[in-house]
Parts: sequence; C-alpha cells; structure tokens
Amino acid sequence: MKYMQIRRIAILKSIDYLVGGPICFVLALIYRLTHPFYRTYLQVPVQELPPKKILVLKFIGIGSITLASSIFKNIRNKYKDTKIYFMTFRENKEILEILDLADKVLIIDPRNPVVLVKTIVQSLLFCWKERIDIAFDIEFYSKFSTMMSLFSGARWRAGFYLPKFWRNSLVNIPVYFNQSRHILEIFSMFTNTLLIEDQDLYPKKIATTGEDKTELFVVLKDYNIGDLNKFIAINIHASDLALCRRWPLKQFVSLVQIFLSEYKDTNIILTGAPKEALYSQEFLLLLPQECRQRIIDLTGKLSLRQFLTLLSQLSLFVTNDTGPFHMAKAVGAKTISLWGPGSIDLYGPYQEEKKFHDVIYKRYLCSPCLYVYRTDAGYFCGQKAPCMQAIAPEDVMAIIRQRLKN
Repeated sequence: MKYMQIRRIAILKSIDYLVGGPICFVLALIYRLTHPFYRTYLQVPVQELPPKKILVLKFIGIGSITLASSIFKNIRNKYKDTKIYFMTFRENKEILEILDLADKVLIIDPRNPVVLVKTIVQSLLFCWKERIDIAFDIEFYSKFSTMMSLFSGARWRAGFYLPKFWRNSLVNIPVYFNQSRHILEIFSMFTNTLLIEDQDLYPKKIATTGEDKTELFVVLKDYNIGDLNKFIAINIHASDLALCRRWPLKQFVSLVQIFLSEYKDTNIILTGAPKEALYSQEFLLLLPQECRQRIIDLTGKLSLRQFLTLLSQLSLFVTNDTGPFHMAKAVGAKTISLWGPGSIDLYGPYQEEKKFHDVIYKRYLCSPCLYVYRTDAGYFCGQKAPCMQAIAPEDVMAIIRQRLKN
C-alpha cells in the first residue's frame, strides 16, 4: 500500500515534468511570438479593478486549500461583487463545499484519461463562457496548473515566480514564493496584486452546527460513545504527498501505552481516511489487547464533515504534519503536531495560533525537504526520516500532560 501511494505521486510528478514540460515550452514560444510586446507586471493594473471574475487553481493538498481560504476571504471583503471560481481535483470537492469559498467549483477528475479530458474540456468551456479576468495559480510550479491558467482565457495570470522561460512567458504577474515567510503571508501576496490592503491572513474558520453534532453522535452511538470529554484523537497518517512525514508506528505504540497507563479515564479515537484503514489495522495489531480495548478505530468511518465535527468536540488532537492538522485548526481544536520533512516556519501555527497548537520539530540539517523545486521529500535519507524517528514518545507525552492539565 505504501509503495502504491508513493508511486501515484511519483507518476503524477513525472507526467507533469516529462509531458507538461515540453508542452509548456512550446506554448511559451508561441505566446512570445504572437505577443511581441509581452511583459510582466507586479500587480493588476488599476484600470482593470475591481475584477469581475477570478479563477483560483489548486489541485493538490487539502491542507493547503484550507490555508488558501484566506485569499477568498480578503477578496470578498474588498470586492463584494466579484465572482470567484475554484478549479481543483475531484478529491478536494468535499472540503471546498464545507469551506464554501467559491461561487462555483470546477472539478478535474483524473481517474482515467477519458474522464480527465472530458472534465478539463468542461471546465475550460465554462471559463471561456464566463470570460475570466484574472487567474490565481496557487499551485507550486505545476506545468498542468500553468496550462489551465493560460487556457482559461484570463488576461491576467498570477503564479509563483520561477526563473524559467516557460513560466515567465505564461505567468504575467509573478508572485514571490518567499521561503522565509509563512505560507499565509505568501498567499497574501496574491491578493496584494489586487491592491488589497489591511488583510486578515488567518484562514476561514469552519463552523459546526447542532445538526452536524447530531449526525456525528448517530455514528458514534454504534461505538458506544456518548461523551467525547473522555477521549482524545490521534492521527497516525500523512497524505501520499510525502509518507515520510509519518511518525514511526513503534513510537506511536509507545505513546499510546504511556498515555493509557497514566489516564485511566480517557480513551483514544483513531482517525483517518478510508484508504488508510489498513495502516490503522497494522498499528492496532502492534498494541497489547488491553490497549486495543480502549481505542475506537474510526478510520474511514466518518465523512469529512463528521470528522471535522468530531475534532471540534475533543480536548486534544495529536497528529503528524498533514492536512487534518490544518483542518483541526480551522474548527478550533487544540493540537500537538509532529514535524520533520515539513517546515513549521512555512506551514506551522501562525502567530496567535501558537497559543493553542504545539509543535515538535527536531530541526535536522536536511530538514525541511518536502517542498518542490528544492528536493524530493526524504531523498537524502532514503525515506527513513531520522527527523521523525528522533521524536521520542516522552517528548509528546510531556506536552499532552500540560495540555490536559490546563
């Protein structure tokens, strides 16, 4: 399973590089020849504001999409009549519906080549019909998103700056990806191109309703859960974008044993997506029977909305650096997150969020290694992630004690 997950991302990256690279080069050459006076801009010209219709493109990373909600929030605060559309992969549809960011979500479905081409054509036809003014390509240097931005018909196309001929020719409003700043500040540079000042950089909060809680407890009733005050949640998983972000199972096993021995009246809920169920089972089999009896495995048992509602009701969520961490922040859950390949300076808790979200990060010399156009995650350690192995169960347990005490 782990091999297949890594393989999927590797294939997508290879296609984007090997197929998308030559296509983008040819498109860039044609664009330069047909636009002899082409130039780039640092912002959308004042006479083009306010924009009527904006297309935002982000295809990978449910956590990044959650963080990017700040872009939509600030656009709507400044330009209330502007229509905003979001183009993404099918797997992100549910989080976008929950966040309620866009006037319309354009779904690209990569399940097979036929469906992929069909959904691309449908999405682009919609863009042409709507006459998009501005495209924000907030994907990280993807050739595919660059092409979709160009083919959307938008006159103004903002994207992260890269000193490459194809990129500079197809993105006419370059945005600086400043690795020394937090991603929320980097995202704000897109809205800066629209002359939006005094921005609220924090992501949009996700509110849960009484109806959401009722639906959740209908599911939890099957597991004899009636009081969530006696539970914390643990996420042992990480998305296939970089599986080396997972803290080793043996450390999670030790943490759970220590926790359950100290907190006799508090049990654990194990969370995860349906495709992660086998990994959860592998983890549970490493635990003694007396520990397994106090763990409720909800991996793959909840919808995304039910999962978010669950997090909003718990006193603590322990997780790897992955999408659920960012969603937990959005619903107001308190978290302890474990970091290694990822950067807490770029993606960790931002400013005031640090009061409620603890991080554990050992700062190895080769960390962070996750981000594109620098290196592949885990390349220099053969996916062994010593930066994650160095986190001791007692490091996590010390923070859990403090959080639960407070």
